[in-house]
Amino acid sequence: MNGKCLVDTNIFMYAHDGAAGVKHQRARSLIEKLWHSGDGVLSTQVLQELCINLRRKAKHPLSIEETRRLIQDYSSWTIVINTAESAIEALDIESRYKISF
Repeated sequence: MNGKCLVDTNIFMYAHDGAAGVKHQRARSLIEKLWHSGDGVLSTQVLQELCINLRRKAKHPLSIEETRRLIQDYSSWTIVINTAESAIEALDIESRYKISF
């Protein structure tokens, strides 16, 4: 990997769900690489979704304290704050580079 990597909520969920099989192994490996390289990026939206999903949608939901500790750990990553301007910027990047988010 080269450069920063914005990680989706699903990747974090797979990384913390041992029942996800191969997806768990791959996601956990990716998260560990990003953790050690310092290249992991997540958004405020991902943090919010992760809180809800770990508490309500996980096969083995985490307690409030476990979820709090995990979110505190991930808060050391680069955090993108979602704003209307960031959504417009993403559209501009998508248009400029002919990619899809």
